[in-house]
Amino acid sequence: MIKGEEGLVTAILTQAVEDAKYTGLNKQDLKHKIEAINWIMGNDPQFNYYCKVINIEPSYIKNKIKTYNDTRITSQQKVLLKPIVESMLKQDNYKEINHVN
Repeated sequence: MIKGEEGLVTAILTQAVEDAKYTGLNKQDLKHKIEAINWIMGNDPQFNYYCKVINIEPSYIKNKIKTYNDTRITSQQKVLLKPIVESMLKQDNYKEINHVN
């Protein structure tokens, strides 16, 4: 692995964790929060591969996401998220990616 690639992978994983910790009410950022949590917690092969690249256990990040208070969805965020999630679920590429057996 080239050193620059490790830096890129670290940046991607760091951004995903930061997105998952978002506490504000911006709809686009809330969408990123949901996508990041789904990517980290959903056993995505790419997430697992990235963790392997930088020699970190996926469960380490998953446990941080589970226990960190800012990754929880607040009642104010839930109100804004309902239409966002409904829209995401209607997208064909979401169904293809997340509902493959």
